[in-house]
Amino acid sequence: MIQVYRKPPQALPSESAFFRLPGALLMVLDEDWIIQMMSESWREVLGTQADLRWRRFTELVHELDRADVEQRLGHIGEALSTVRFSCRCRKADGRYVGLTWNVSHDVDQHLFYASAHETAVNLSELEARLPEVYIDGLTGLPNRGLFLDRVCHTMLRAQRRKDLRFAVIHCGIDRFSVINHSLGNRVGDLLLIEVANLLRRSTRPTDMVARLGGDEFGILLEDIRDASSPVRVVKRIQENFVLPFQLHEHEVFASMSTGITLGGEQYEEADLMLRDADMAMASAKAHGGGGYVLFDRGMHEEALRRLDLELDLRRALEKHQFEAYYQPIVRLKDNRLMGFEALVRWNHPDRGLISPAEFIPLAEDNGLIVHIGRWMLQEACAQMRRWQLEYPRRPALTVSVNLSARQLLHPQLLPEIRRTLRDTGLSARHLKLEITESVMMEDAQRAIELLEALKRTRLSLMLDDFGTGYSSLSYLHRLPIDALKVDRSFVMHMHERADDRSFVETIVNLAHKLGRAVVCEGVELPEQEALLRELGVEYGQGYLYSRPVTASQAEMLIIDDQERATD
Repeated sequence: MIQVYRKPPQALPSESAFFRLPGALLMVLDEDWIIQMMSESWREVLGTQADLRWRRFTELVHELDRADVEQRLGHIGEALSTVRFSCRCRKADGRYVGLTWNVSHDVDQHLFYASAHETAVNLSELEARLPEVYIDGLTGLPNRGLFLDRVCHTMLRAQRRKDLRFAVIHCGIDRFSVINHSLGNRVGDLLLIEVANLLRRSTRPTDMVARLGGDEFGILLEDIRDASSPVRVVKRIQENFVLPFQLHEHEVFASMSTGITLGGEQYEEADLMLRDADMAMASAKAHGGGGYVLFDRGMHEEALRRLDLELDLRRALEKHQFEAYYQPIVRLKDNRLMGFEALVRWNHPDRGLISPAEFIPLAEDNGLIVHIGRWMLQEACAQMRRWQLEYPRRPALTVSVNLSARQLLHPQLLPEIRRTLRDTGLSARHLKLEITESVMMEDAQRAIELLEALKRTRLSLMLDDFGTGYSSLSYLHRLPIDALKVDRSFVMHMHERADDRSFVETIVNLAHKLGRAVVCEGVELPEQEALLRELGVEYGQGYLYSRPVTASQAEMLIIDDQERATD
């Protein structure tokens, strides 16, 4: 039986020990850890109608867990204002319920506020204590397993209370891998801790904030009014991300992408609700990051289409459904053809030509990009060698092949390139590899070392999509590259916008001072070509010269260029 203590002299005046806060497990403790008040929800959890006031908090805790709990509570006031731990608490029937606790100190009121979350499991006295795996070791937050348990518990409550509304929020730090790689894992860990604290401050004590893994966090909002409630919480979180994080000697700017799902009868499993929130978060990241997306059923349907596409993609290589297309690169001073960029296209038997923007990110995610890239390199080199043999008066033509992040960091990349050049008979000086800025910044130091090894094979290296990355200017002078490719977004309006023209001019001047050539993509108008020629840009690429075409159509461009040269 649970005993009830007499009211001590220092107790808080109150007509009732219980206060109403549906769904919340809260206790108010004095500085001696004596329970002063508690929410009515404890009656359901502990299975008792008794007034637990004036009992010492730790007497509710299983005796095997008590020493650890007392030790953790003792840390409050030293360097911590809040502690988190897990333990078992005794129920009226003698069994124990697993709980995770968040205990905060109010210095002004000389009180402690303890909030708890059930693990959705009951423990007998013979079972081991609640394992620490329920708590994330870095941030002190509940982990993914406990978060899903809590969502499941909330779903069960919602079945009993039809008026209960709740939401799950899935958050992810944008560009976290870049921060981790450029500043180190220690700074990355500090950022995760700061973000965890920010999320706690931005939510109510009754909400659950958890670390789901990596740079991703989950928030469970219970007893919300309507769909606008989680949106307000997300906006509050994003407002707090405006200021930089001070992480020792580093000042780090970060943003967060967020997905939201609303609880309802359509969800019977916590995993599915979190999955849809994750899907909405991925959509927010795909739109540039720093925003939020409310899940709708169309996203799930899109995910199923994506899954079907992935299955087809895995069979596309063995069924020879990929084709190499070629877009010419022109020397601007005389409009002579200097080479081609090789671009992969997927000729799907039912859907026709599928845009690379649709299947390349999918191939990156599932690792197939390494196999596709290997095939593309072999095909492009073999085709260029055939053209050289057929048109010996144009031996200087080059072919450019894109390298993805996975390819660049693949341990067999260099041997595969050497083997491809040997097998096809193409000289290394007629091959150019294009690496995007974002790929470089995934792990800049390692990428630089790999590029230096590639450069020793005598092939050419180009930095693609220049101007759209994060901070490659700080590495540019160290990169063993031969040319910069200016992204088409800066070229397409340069004849109309002075700012775009100034930006391109700055890149050209910088590249030339570093001894690098410049290739501008997206040239579609004679006015753009004229401006680029005036700025001293060496090469252009775009629809003004040709769209990406098949190998046979590209051969006609070679013949046409050769005939114009002899006129």
